[in-house]
Amino acid sequence: MKALTLAALGIALIGYSSSLRAQDATAAARVDTAYVDYHESPISLPFGIGLRIPTYDRVNGLALPWGPKLETSDGHFDIDGLVTYRSNLGKWDPSLEGVIRPGDTNEIKIFLGRGTFTNDAWMRDDLTNSAAALFVGSDARNYYRGDRANVRFATTITGTSTTVTPFIAGNLERDWSTGSLAPPKSPWSFFGRKGNLKMRRPNPPVAKGSITSILGGTGLQVVSGGLEAKVDATVEQSLRVSAKPFCPGVLVCPPLGNFTQATLDGKLTFPTFGSQTFTFKGHTVLTGSGPSPAQRFAYLGGSSTLATVNLLALGGDHLLFLSGDYVIPIDQIQLPYFGNPFVALRYAAGNAGVDRIPSLIQNLGIGVGVSLFRVDYSIDPASNRSPFSRKHTFSFGVSISP
Repeated sequence: MKALTLAALGIALIGYSSSLRAQDATAAARVDTAYVDYHESPISLPFGIGLRIPTYDRVNGLALPWGPKLETSDGHFDIDGLVTYRSNLGKWDPSLEGVIRPGDTNEIKIFLGRGTFTNDAWMRDDLTNSAAALFVGSDARNYYRGDRANVRFATTITGTSTTVTPFIAGNLERDWSTGSLAPPKSPWSFFGRKGNLKMRRPNPPVAKGSITSILGGTGLQVVSGGLEAKVDATVEQSLRVSAKPFCPGVLVCPPLGNFTQATLDGKLTFPTFGSQTFTFKGHTVLTGSGPSPAQRFAYLGGSSTLATVNLLALGGDHLLFLSGDYVIPIDQIQLPYFGNPFVALRYAAGNAGVDRIPSLIQNLGIGVGVSLFRVDYSIDPASNRSPFSRKHTFSFGVSISP
């Protein structure tokens, strides 16, 4: 009996010892896995191979950026080292661009590189302009080439319905014209490839040389109920201009000195009755303290601005454009995939020139459309019309931007 008791006690002790060893092993396993820390590489290749969203226009052809992105996990540091291939020019343009965020509301943007630049991006977003150029040969931008180095500091002030973003910046650039007055070739498009006002429309020449300047301004965004407003204001003061103006047929060109230029761009949308909306757009460029080089000119004309004027036929260092668009959806009709068709009433006025704003050219129009597509009939009501404006015209538009 005593032997059986001792045997049972031994078995119990062995079982208890095994249980302790199992608990220790489990605890050790938990400790080992609890402190494993995984770090992702800060260098990545967007879309898996380093590509960015391409654009398409009558000067670059296909502009395809490629390169790695350096981004920290806290989002305070974001740098892109890019090489952009431009198919029509046959150029490979290097650039370094990025954002440094020293605080939650502050950011520093930098750009250093070579590229193709424009002052006319306010009329159409990149995606809409690329689609219009590819399909119908309509490129609503003028371009020039250049090397640039700039840095911009901005801070964001946020209220209940308002966001204000003041900024200051410094810029150094060296510019030159691109293309000729009679381009021998142009990128491919479905329609308009050989049109002199389409894909073969020449770029206005710019002053070859360098500009050093400082800039300041602010952005304002308001969202309240159905009202949405966005305003961007910029003032540029040149510190040094060393550029040779383009003066064909002139023995002595007037020298270019320092200039001051202010640019204001705004859009306001609000509901009126039921589902109807009114949208106001405005853009103005004013230049003082001397003539500005041609790479600071802005342009008007075409379906995006003044439909009775040829595409970007008006230009200069002074510009004013205003438009109002009243959209009336037809709620009784609901088309699959497209939604409600609409009728629109439009008024636009504007002009551009050197040293002053000429008399405004006015357009009155009525349009019909659905979803992204729209057709307008516009007239110039003036009895003494500008030689740049037609009496009436039809225009077709597509807007891909939200």
